Amino acid sequence: MSSSFSLNIIGGQLGRLRGAELGSVFNVESDDALGYQAAGAANIVAHDFTGVQQAGAMNVVGGKVKILQQAGAVNLAGGSVVGVQMAGAFNIAGGDVTGAQVSGAANLAGGRTDGLQLAGVVNIANEFSGAQIGVVNVAREGRGLQLGVLNIADDVDVPIGLVSIVKNGQFHVNLWASEFSLVNVGIKTGSKSIYNVFMLGCQPGGDSTRLLAGLGIGGHIPLKRFFVDIDLLSQGVCTGPDWFSEGGSNLLSSLRLTGGWQVTEKLAITAGPALNIWVSKCEDGSAVPFYDAPLFHWHGSENVRIWPGFTVGLQLL
Repeated sequence: MSSSFSLNIIGGQLGRLRGAELGSVFNVESDDALGYQAAGAANIVAHDFTGVQQAGAMNVVGGKVKILQQAGAVNLAGGSVVGVQMAGAFNIAGGDVTGAQVSGAANLAGGRTDGLQLAGVVNIANEFSGAQIGVVNVAREGRGLQLGVLNIADDVDVPIGLVSIVKNGQFHVNLWASEFSLVNVGIKTGSKSIYNVFMLGCQPGGDSTRLLAGLGIGGHIPLKRFFVDIDLLSQGVCTGPDWFSEGGSNLLSSLRLTGGWQVTEKLAITAGPALNIWVSKCEDGSAVPFYDAPLFHWHGSENVRIWPGFTVGLQLL
């Protein structure tokens, strides 16, 4: 049985829809559907759907979806999606997605996504071309942007986040000294071109020993046996003997330009200049050698110093 218009007081079932169907609770098609479906709870189509589905709870399509699925909770397509899936909780596509998946919690594409995955929590795709934006982004291969707190991929172009783990990217341990701290160790992880830095540092000095912890993001430019890294590193600084008792914050931000010479496959020598900005509410920086860098006052209570610096070190792995 097919219909061009169906109005269901509670719910109804048709074989095929070619038009519009409205149901206060549910709509069910045992074949395919073309047109518009709206239900207070659920729309269910056994095969393909082309048009617009809107439901208070969920839309379920056993085959392909074209144009739009919009639900308060869940959209499920057993096949590919060409268009947009929008849900308050989850979007799931068993095949490829061309267009966008937008949800409050999670998007899952079993095939390839061309376009945008945007979720409040997690995006998962086998492959994508475009962008994944969420707290957690997972892909086997990505041609484009991953933007989130945690990015995971076998291979991806531009992962930007607090932590980016790329199997075919880069993972290095860096050791370096600077004019501000003698001993620094960091981990650099990310794609072949974009990376995150996590570091700890120390400047021994008895009661005035400084401890540093920081993170940053940067870009990598390979030049055969040489490379250039450009990164921005933000570091919290604590000064002894009572490191955490001042009730204020010391923040050191460094824009670094680092050149590297790949001596072997696992070892590189690194060095380069840096531009440093010190901001503190509890110290004026007079105990730190800044090469007589001028002292500024920001908002009347924060001490600011800006000076040029350098780094020299080794990159391992």
